[in-house]
Amino acid sequence: MTSTSSAAREGQVITTGDPLALDPGTVDAYASMLASVPDAGGDGFESMLIQLAQAQDARELDAPWRSVGLEAYRNTPLVITGIRKMPSEFEGGLPWFLILDAAVLGTGEVVSITTGAVSVVAQLARAWALGAFPLRVIPRQSDRPSKAGYYPQHLEVMR
Repeated sequence: MTSTSSAAREGQVITTGDPLALDPGTVDAYASMLASVPDAGGDGFESMLIQLAQAQDARELDAPWRSVGLEAYRNTPLVITGIRKMPSEFEGGLPWFLILDAAVLGTGEVVSITTGAVSVVAQLARAWALGAFPLRVIPRQSDRPSKAGYYPQHLEVMR
């Protein structure tokens, strides 16, 4: 989940509320699903090369190093072609965040997106375990915060 305020919807993430506590058995189940997901850094080089090859001008040459959070693509149809995992430094929730290799549907722009939203990480872990990539989705975010102040996110799977 991402915690944001109106200022945060402009790109600043503001953490409020207590960390999400998950049962260790639940975390173990996702650890099993994510075991075969590549660690970020190892296979990321190829996606970086693709983004560089698609640069239309000099301003786009640093695109592989400008990953943005999922909220930047809220309500934007995407095709997620792969995921990589990194250990999360945040307490609670799942102990990983994901780096998504994706393309914006309609434009074909190749993007790198980061997310630690528990629901989204859970959806993508299961999609990985099911062999469901590439996965066409629309990132969604609640307009109302949870009691802890988070704006829950999920992926609407396009059919």
